Amino acid sequence: MEKSGSSNIDFEKLREIAGNCKRVLLKLPDGLYSLSTEISDFLSSIGVESIISANSCYGACDFCDGIEGMEVDRIIYVGEAEMPYLRKKYPVRTSFLEIESKFDAAGTVEKALPLLEGKRIGVVSITPYIHQMGKCIKILEGNNFIPVVGKKSRRTSYDGQILGCDLTAGTSISGKVDSFLYVGDGLFHPLGLSLSTKKPVVVADPSQNMAMKDEIREMRQKFMKIRYAMISNSMGKNRMGIIIGEKLGQKRVELAYEMKKLAEEKGMEAYIISSNNLSPDRIDYMALDFYVSTSCPRIAIDDYSNYKKPLLTPIEFEILTGEREWENYEFDQIL
Repeated sequence: MEKSGSSNIDFEKLREIAGNCKRVLLKLPDGLYSLSTEISDFLSSIGVESIISANSCYGACDFCDGIEGMEVDRIIYVGEAEMPYLRKKYPVRTSFLEIESKFDAAGTVEKALPLLEGKRIGVVSITPYIHQMGKCIKILEGNNFIPVVGKKSRRTSYDGQILGCDLTAGTSISGKVDSFLYVGDGLFHPLGLSLSTKKPVVVADPSQNMAMKDEIREMRQKFMKIRYAMISNSMGKNRMGIIIGEKLGQKRVELAYEMKKLAEEKGMEAYIISSNNLSPDRIDYMALDFYVSTSCPRIAIDDYSNYKKPLLTPIEFEILTGEREWENYEFDQIL
């Protein structure tokens, strides 16, 4: 069966991944969940049963528990690129079906050119747009810029690829560039890059057909005010919870116990808490004053307003305890 469909699903790749399987489990992020039945229908047409996971899928780091008894031959992550360092840690065979964005980056990159500062430009992107990196680089070169692309890390599959929790492809070349060009949608990644490198970041968002720079600078200023307030609201408090993420690629147990040791050295009471999907319904009612999350960095950064009590990153806790100066603030990453 030759399937075209309206999406950018590579059905031949899917056939290659699942062809020898009897049953697979599909994991999709929220933005691609509408494709789940289309993918399931195709798999059925080639004789493969599928189970569609309704659990979270925050990336390749988010391995799902509870598959015992499902008798799946393989888990297929849709829209995610592999995290190479996890390859041997998955308890069952795991594959990744990347989805390329339909939006052409060329026109948006052209719009971004007047916003770039200097000549040496660091170029970064995310999985749906990484296949357009070559095109973007040629546009920069054709306009007398010198594009610089950072090497992939142990958590990324491609040179120039960044994650919300791993900005290595950008930070590793920060000293070699004047500014950055981020090709992709969403503002979390370029905000993190701006915070981590202190360099100007220009966004070329093909999905919105727009380029922006001042918006990132303003977001950075607002972000720093919010995080300073979060730290200030934790000062003078002595009972804290330290959160360990249970997801395979977010589990920083050693760091959690380093935070516990630091807390106890400062005379605080610290409790270790583990969670697969952190919820205010649970921790808001604990008899604790504030929390430090060693799980996904986006929990403390994106979701802080959902919680009644301050939620800090490990770096922010170091500032709270005087182990780090505010001027040395860094964006939390899992490296």
